[in-house]
Amino acid sequence: MMRRIAYHLIFFIFLLVVVLPAVVVRSCGGPLPEKLDEEGETDKPGGMTVSLYVTSKNKIEEIPLEEYVKGVVAAEMPASFNMEALKAQAVAARTYVYRRMRSRGGPGCSLHPGADVCDDPTHCQAWINNAQMLKKWGIFAYYHYYSKISQAVKNTAGLVIFYEGEPIDPLFHSTSGGKTENAEDVWGNYVPYLRSVVSPGEESSPKFKEVKLLPVGEVVSKIKEKWPDIELDPKRPESQWEVVERSEGGRIKKMRIGSKTVSGTEIRELFGLNSTNFRWEREKDKIKFTTIGYGHGVGLSQYGANAMAEKGAGFMDILKHYYTGVEISKIDA
Repeated sequence: MMRRIAYHLIFFIFLLVVVLPAVVVRSCGGPLPEKLDEEGETDKPGGMTVSLYVTSKNKIEEIPLEEYVKGVVAAEMPASFNMEALKAQAVAARTYVYRRMRSRGGPGCSLHPGADVCDDPTHCQAWINNAQMLKKWGIFAYYHYYSKISQAVKNTAGLVIFYEGEPIDPLFHSTSGGKTENAEDVWGNYVPYLRSVVSPGEESSPKFKEVKLLPVGEVVSKIKEKWPDIELDPKRPESQWEVVERSEGGRIKKMRIGSKTVSGTEIRELFGLNSTNFRWEREKDKIKFTTIGYGHGVGLSQYGANAMAEKGAGFMDILKHYYTGVEISKIDA
């Protein structure tokens, strides 16, 4: 009797976990993901390919361009976002790798000779395969999200962003905090299509605002470790801090700490802050940093893009808002 109940229970779980999601996807008219091989890749031949250095495998793999774009969108943007925002991310992801493709004269990945790009988000773009998507979203959400991202990629297939005939470097970040940055305010180099623009509606971002408390002693020791010759009051260091220059986007470009002028980016990195749009105040034996936004702030704001999409903007409107003076054209893939 107990054995029969166990068999029935196993069969019920199988129906619930495997059969039901597939039926739901088919009933909604969405395509099922391509068949996964043992390493979680899809078997889809033909078309332009990307030479991707996969960090976890320590090797370069050839992946169809549009399949690569799916993996970037899945890794870089919440799959719950509006379809038009996902389309904008897909075009940006395709543009990023197209600009770097060695097969069309691009420079490739500077860290990994022989690769167009790598999957390290601190150097190129993040990317995940189908098995990693399944782990990230879970079995029930996987079918829905994969279908949604596939549709976003399919509906923008071959589209790339150009400025004066050349593919752009489509930088993007999570949350600008209300206004994006000029490229030169962050890295010192003027880029005509990476201009500061307003980006309202980002308050839904979990990283829109962050409060971080650090002990005064830790703050002083980190500063002294980085700049040993600095003159600083160890008891009230924050009394010797002053903003010298702000960017057009409102972030701190330069600030004076004691006897030294440093960049906002250096302070952000030193204290692990989400952005250079921060303020500070003393709170007993700690210094409280309040930060607005997340990321470098240049180019497309992902949460800003989603806010625009929710208000009815199409993906081309979104891209042309965040990348000034660009055109979007189809390549032969």
